[in-house]
Amino acid sequence: MHNEKMADSRDMIGAHDAIRREFGALAALARGVAAGDARATATIADHIALMIDFLHAHHTSEDIHVWPKLQQRCPAAAEPIVARMAGQHQFIDTELKALSETTRRWRATAHASDRDAVADIAERVVPPLQEHLAQEEGEVLPLVDAYLTDREWKAMIAASLGKVPMSKRPMMMGMAVYQAREEQIELLRTSVPAIAWHVFRPLGERAYHRYRQRLASASNHS
Repeated sequence: MHNEKMADSRDMIGAHDAIRREFGALAALARGVAAGDARATATIADHIALMIDFLHAHHTSEDIHVWPKLQQRCPAAAEPIVARMAGQHQFIDTELKALSETTRRWRATAHASDRDAVADIAERVVPPLQEHLAQEEGEVLPLVDAYLTDREWKAMIAASLGKVPMSKRPMMMGMAVYQAREEQIELLRTSVPAIAWHVFRPLGERAYHRYRQRLASASNHS
């Protein structure tokens, strides 16, 4: 470990920014769907399910690849922070399960009451999620950079990405670079093979643009 390059976890902030943006928009997207419109309901419900799966994969990868290493290598500093992060993960996961179950019901019925229930839960999860992401950036990422190697950090990122269906990966890359700061785009560029970057970035940007158009068409309030 002493001879290895250490982690640079700034790329996580770009992923967090995308999570903040997408989860922050879910309630309005749901409320914009007309009652009884089964096709529009399915479009937004599928998007909500995708974001739930993405966030769950993100948290699970941290649980497996980050917390144990920090607890082993810097226990005095890590223990209280990791306990808080794990508790927040558990609370958010409970909310995500409720959102998932309600979204499945809304997808089946397209009823206004189910739509509004989805929007309420989506709105409710945003403040604790924002608090969690901010605390992680302020308290966990400095420990990651000090105690995890670049190889270990990239293994965590790869584990998270590995849970995304292959067919969705270009679009998710487009989601990651959408409205991203130049620093974040450069960090993402250096974390993937050059060929993949030059091929998948333009494909991803176009895919995400089309994806956003579909969401906007399904939601009158977009």
